[in-house]
Amino acid sequence: MKPFTYHMPAKLYFGENCIEKNSDVFKGFGKRAIILTGKSSSEKNGSLNDIKNALDDHCIGYFVFNRIEENPSVETIVEASGKAVAENADFVIGIGGGSPMDSAKAVSFLAANPDKGADFLFTPGEARHLPVVLVPTTAGTGSEATQYSILTNHAKKTKTGILKRTFADAAFLDGKYMLELPLQITRNTAVDALTHLIESYLCSDCGFFSDMLAETGMRYFCEIKDTLINGGFTLHDREKLLLISTIAGMAIAQSQTSLPHAMGYYLTYFKHLSHGPSNAVFIKAYLDFVPERDKVEKIMALTGFKDSADIDAFFKKIVPCAEADTEEINYYTDEMMKFTGKLKTVTKPVTRADIYDMFSKSLKK
Repeated sequence: MKPFTYHMPAKLYFGENCIEKNSDVFKGFGKRAIILTGKSSSEKNGSLNDIKNALDDHCIGYFVFNRIEENPSVETIVEASGKAVAENADFVIGIGGGSPMDSAKAVSFLAANPDKGADFLFTPGEARHLPVVLVPTTAGTGSEATQYSILTNHAKKTKTGILKRTFADAAFLDGKYMLELPLQITRNTAVDALTHLIESYLCSDCGFFSDMLAETGMRYFCEIKDTLINGGFTLHDREKLLLISTIAGMAIAQSQTSLPHAMGYYLTYFKHLSHGPSNAVFIKAYLDFVPERDKVEKIMALTGFKDSADIDAFFKKIVPCAEADTEEINYYTDEMMKFTGKLKTVTKPVTRADIYDMFSKSLKK
């Protein structure tokens, strides 16, 4: 059996009204929080109000930084970290999709090391950080269960994972915050979760627990995929999607994502395609390329798809896609070849011709 290490220290609280029922948890994190969120969604879905009430109940101070954009930039993280230091925040709360949650992890490091610049985030090694609490209000990124934080790096014209990593100290998973989530956002984020499951399962770093988690998540996805096509989500459906997302996050926390995620970053940056659909564009080419044919067959059996063409058709039915010309594909390929770590997530050598072929098959006009 292949050796493995399992580490997932985030404490997860799942269920309706879990913030209210477990508000005592906040007393252990500090006396003043910075709350990172987007412009308005956390107010509309009630998550921000629930956090404020929990903090007020225990006389914990807070202030809200609500300028976290989709695919947050390094510049925004630097700004938010400066606010955290100025306001003497001693823990960080991220409320929203992957953007605020990833931002919370990054801010936790810069706010705890105010003498450091943004480059500090991209240097390997452990470092002090503030405690992190996460509240997902979409079901896709699984950031509540991972140690990763992905930021937009304008200098490199792509998205980049920071090298300072931490799990959340606590995460609150309440499906009620997603009851009014628009159908397209629901689809985009659910597709992201499925790509996490697939990539974790086929990644060279996969192991016993990541495979077990991925298989469980794929079984749940099979149960919800018709609802993703037809719409009409109950609270139970929302909870199932949230579990799929968190399970997928737990899986990639043990392995990592693979080629579709890295390739998808270029579509997000240059084509402004949302993260989940950007990954989905490359799944067929990826499934056709990897050598683990037995595992590809297992993916189809677990998810209820016939083959890679069938899953590609499903993606094209529910999420947008993108196209690129030859010049763009050559640029993406050359940049992708610089990410040698991602190339090693496939269990066979990956050449430039392979990457070009996957981009071309997936994006050619």
